[in-house]
Amino acid sequence: MPSLMIHIKVGYEIGKKINLNSYNYYLGLIAPDAPNLHGFAPKIERWTAHIREKDLNDWRNKLNEFYFNNQENYNKEFLIGYYIHILTDIIFDDYFYFDIRKKVIQDNIQEDIAHDVMSNDINNYYFEEYQEVKDILESSNLGYNINNISSELLLSWKDKTTNRNITTNESKYITEEEILELVNQVYKETLMNKILV
Repeated sequence: MPSLMIHIKVGYEIGKKINLNSYNYYLGLIAPDAPNLHGFAPKIERWTAHIREKDLNDWRNKLNEFYFNNQENYNKEFLIGYYIHILTDIIFDDYFYFDIRKKVIQDNIQEDIAHDVMSNDINNYYFEEYQEVKDILESSNLGYNINNISSELLLSWKDKTTNRNITTNESKYITEEEILELVNQVYKETLMNKILV
């Protein structure tokens, strides 16, 4: 799975394409990871927040169904951000995970620890425009309840997100080329699924 910073970067780049740069959008974009406020949450909590299914195609279908069934229940920009976060996870698992893992192993990292090395590296990703997103997220305290995420949990997660101290990109295995490829794939599928109309 991508780090929250990668999710924000993907959302930021897609936001530029669709002229969406609001508090609600970015709050939705970070929302699915809110169960991890106090550390890596139990699987059932993470999967519920992410509308997760084991099979990636089933997961895509369930996400699309959730989006279209809930358009009247949430602010549209918030729901689009939520959707983009989860679709980014799906696409990352489908197209990017094994390629990045292969790069780690080629660096003479043992296969049994390659996932942990990769996860640590992913968590070291940072992009300069994050400060713009941080300022937008700090501009309001409006929250939403969605799936198993309460408004209070989401706002605490927002505060934790905006208080991060990473200020330089220290990722070795995540290139800007891969990030832009991920952005393009998420954008393409979002358009194909008629989410941005």
